[in-house]
Amino acid sequence: MSNQTVAIGCKLPNGFFMQVGDVSHVIKGYNSSVVIGGHGITEDVPADLWAAWLKENKDRDLVKNGFVFAHSNKKDVKAEAGEKTKTKSGTEPLEQPKNDEVK
Repeated sequence: MSNQTVAIGCKLPNGFFMQVGDVSHVIKGYNSSVVIGGHGITEDVPADLWAAWLKENKDRDLVKNGFVFAHSNKKDVKAEAGEKTKTKSGTEPLEQPKNDEVK
């Protein structure tokens, strides 16, 4: 396993456990303390784990629709998260009525 790491952006509210074999890492969702464009940002994920997980999960909607993505530096993850701010995952909170009216 190399020492290289990636930063990951995740559009899911609670994130997920990324696991390949016995190796796992918690990926933060948009309910975390570091949120950009509706994406939780997780740093220092082993690059080998990301590559193996991506290979196993490349056909999942989470990957195909861009709700989880990685770059070798946080700056690029922040930029992509900012570009995808308006992307809807279907897990967003419901809009609240503006006048406290129940519909």
